[in-house]
Parts: sequence; C-alpha cells; structure tokens
Amino acid sequence: MYMSHAVRELLCIGALLCVAVPNLNAQAAQVNPPPASQKRCAGPEYHQVDYLLGSWEVSSNGKKSADATFERVSQSDCGIVEVWKSANGGGGNGLFAYSPVGHGWQYFWVPSSGQPTWLHDGKPTGTPDQVQFTLTRTIADGSSHESHWTITKSADGHIHEVSVNLQTGATEYDLLWTKKP
Repeated sequence: MYMSHAVRELLCIGALLCVAVPNLNAQAAQVNPPPASQKRCAGPEYHQVDYLLGSWEVSSNGKKSADATFERVSQSDCGIVEVWKSANGGGGNGLFAYSPVGHGWQYFWVPSSGQPTWLHDGKPTGTPDQVQFTLTRTIADGSSHESHWTITKSADGHIHEVSVNLQTGATEYDLLWTKKP
C-alpha cells in the first residue's frame, strides 16, 4: 500500500500524541492534585449537625421507640449516615449532606416501609444546635402535605425531634433522644 510522506508524518505525530498526552495528563495531576475531600468539607457549615453523631435511644411519651446511630461518611467526611432501628422491628437509613450550592442541609430517608422521603433546605434556626428541614410528606392514600422537621440539641444533651404538618399545625411526632454511653 502506498502512503504519501505527509500521511506518514501525520500517523507518526498521532502515535506520539497517543503516548505523550496521557503522560502529560498524569504529570499535570501530580503537579495539581485534586483537593482532599476533608479540605472540601472542613468548613464550619459542614459540621452544623455534628451534635447528632453517636448512638441514641429514642423515646416517645416515655416509651422506647427506636435506637439510632449517626456516623460521618467514612471516606469523604462530607456527610452523616444514619441507621435507625425501630423498637417494632422496622427502621431505615438516612444520609445528611450539606449543599454548598443550596447553602443548607439535605437529608434523604429510606425507611423499611419503602416510602423514601427527601428533606431539604435544612438550615440553622438561629437557636444553637437546631436545624429545621422542609419536606413533602406523602401519605399512603397518595395525598401529600408540607411539614417542618426540626432537630434540636438541648442544654442537657438530649435531642428533641419534632415534625409539624404545615397545613394543620398538628404535631406528627415528637421524639426525645438520649445519648448512649
């Protein structure tokens, strides 16, 4: 097969680029490594709900209703993962993360009932150790309403968790968390 001198030169240049470009990319990555996740999530806004960390016994009207554990997401340290075990055998998992774009907390709850809930716009309320989220709560019949979900650490170290229906003003649940030793 006949190949012109110009075509051969282009093929040689292309082959060199195929070898050289990955090496240049690797060198650039070494000179400018991406920032570590801890650096991205080191600001105080990423630690506004650190008071949740640990293991808790949850009660409603003085009766144990659940055990909950909150830990930092292991590799990124940019979020908090929740494991909730209800006293009745149900439970679920949640994931908290701060959104620098939305300037607030997001929370995604996946319960054993199979009806996940996204809580958004979690913001400190101005009260120390208190964050309030907004959510659309979907009921089994398919209807829905907006609620506020508030978590507050009290001076004695307990967590008060309350959800209020914004249409009716009714308290949907009111829980007290006690830190486990």
